Amino acid sequence: MNVALIAPTVNEVEGLRAVFPKLPKDLLNEIVVVDLNSTDGTIEYCKKEGYRVHHQVSRGYGAGIMEGLAHTSADIIVEFPPDGSSPPERIGDLVAKVREGYDLVIASRYRDGAKSYDDDFVTRFGNWLFTAIINILFRAHYTDTLVGFRAYRRSAHNKLGLSTRGLSWTAQQSIQFAKAGLTVTEVGVDEPARIGGVRKMRPLKTGLEILWVIVREFVAGRKFANVFPVQSASER
Repeated sequence: MNVALIAPTVNEVEGLRAVFPKLPKDLLNEIVVVDLNSTDGTIEYCKKEGYRVHHQVSRGYGAGIMEGLAHTSADIIVEFPPDGSSPPERIGDLVAKVREGYDLVIASRYRDGAKSYDDDFVTRFGNWLFTAIINILFRAHYTDTLVGFRAYRRSAHNKLGLSTRGLSWTAQQSIQFAKAGLTVTEVGVDEPARIGGVRKMRPLKTGLEILWVIVREFVAGRKFANVFPVQSASER
């Protein structure tokens, strides 16, 4: 099972310099950097180091991931924000869980003693609130539905119908894996503080976007066949 890492970037050269040298190159068959008009040297750094760069056409985090998916046929996808908040040494743990048979593995900041050093009160509360709503409405068992660091089986993802182009991508993905009855687990992973760059999330705008995605998915009903119950690591 080939593994591809997709790294969306917008002016993240400082984070890239810190984390990309630590990527487990022996585990990753492909590394695709999806860049949206960076002007801080991100593109130049990636090309100098030999990383493949796709110049993102449409704006938005979700749009970037979708474009990245279109440029790889790997069996396992790792979504990896390269701003320093995702520890590269834990990529292997996520991939191992996918190879065990899970369809989606989330690097939860709130499980098994993991901590976020990039959180503030607003982001922590927002994640708790939206995760609780998703769990109730879609009968899931998540502790972290908004973190971008995750891995999944490409064949499972192809069964879904993700369409959101913004930062609500992770919420919609978590919802649709639950609606499809696919097997899900989480691994507790600390979130270091981001390195350089500027946080792209705007609490009010992003919060409303996520809320709209939740409402839309709920109104759409169980579009995907619920063949198996969504399972947490403790239940499998």
